Amino acid sequence: MGSATRIVRMALHAFFSNYHPAASAAALLALPFSAAALVSRSPALLAQRPVILPALSRRLRRVLVAAGFPPASQLLFLLNHRLSQSIFSFLATLPFSLSFLLLAKAYVVRATQARGRGRGRSAAPAASGPLRLRGCYPAMATTQLANFAALLFAHAAVFAALLAAFSGAEALRLGSEGRAMLALSAAGVIVYSVALANATAVCNLATVVAAAEGRSGCHAVLKAVLLVRGDAATAVAVALPASLATAAVEGLFQIRITRPYMLNGKMSSAMVCEGFLIAYIHSMICVLDTVITCMVYQTCKASHSCDLLELEEKGDFAA
Repeated sequence: MGSATRIVRMALHAFFSNYHPAASAAALLALPFSAAALVSRSPALLAQRPVILPALSRRLRRVLVAAGFPPASQLLFLLNHRLSQSIFSFLATLPFSLSFLLLAKAYVVRATQARGRGRGRSAAPAASGPLRLRGCYPAMATTQLANFAALLFAHAAVFAALLAAFSGAEALRLGSEGRAMLALSAAGVIVYSVALANATAVCNLATVVAAAEGRSGCHAVLKAVLLVRGDAATAVAVALPASLATAAVEGLFQIRITRPYMLNGKMSSAMVCEGFLIAYIHSMICVLDTVITCMVYQTCKASHSCDLLELEEKGDFAA
């Protein structure tokens, strides 16, 4: 695979070259998902007294403590906060991620493919018409469900490794030493972040594989794993700018919308307009992230074309 900087530059060039025919329409398709994602990150906007997230956090903490995590560990607090927020956001945005977000990604993949074949800007809408989107949507939906299962397995594997590490530390009587537990918690955070970043990169690539090749479910996930083998670090580095931009937009939404609403207890028309503008920026980042993933897919496929051809001849990835 090429360098991360080169891939990002290619993605930015493709994004701005096809902004009007592709990116604007895809961003409007992803707008409902972005609005739902931002609101789900701010439970205070859903009700005056949000009780779902605290109750979920308490139950999850009980499960983690019962599984063997030290109750006083900082890692337990971080995992509890992260997982409870992720589960709540996942459930709140699930209908939108399986509909609007997938359609936006399908539009972007089709437009990127048309540009890669040299058909120009005018061919992007035709190549990404409603009929083509409906044709690739079932494979993408099935792959999205497989991605959810893969992320669940990744979390389970990391938790099993962390539990084994804490059990080993307790057997060696290191649990009473604050520095040892702090170092173990810090290492656990790093391992969790790296594993989640790699799993997310593979799942995003699997969605693009499903849209580009029509593979679905586990076949798309396995094809994505095969494409990024040996280049997982580059795939994670390429996805980092979009992840940082998404976090920045979520922080902006918290500052400009959530905090004033919690202080004043009411939503003004100016805040609603600003919220929709921030949601549109979030949807644009989703589109750019998909374009970057498409460039990763094209680069990986070109790098491993011989190996992929050999596997397809053996029937391991038959369509």
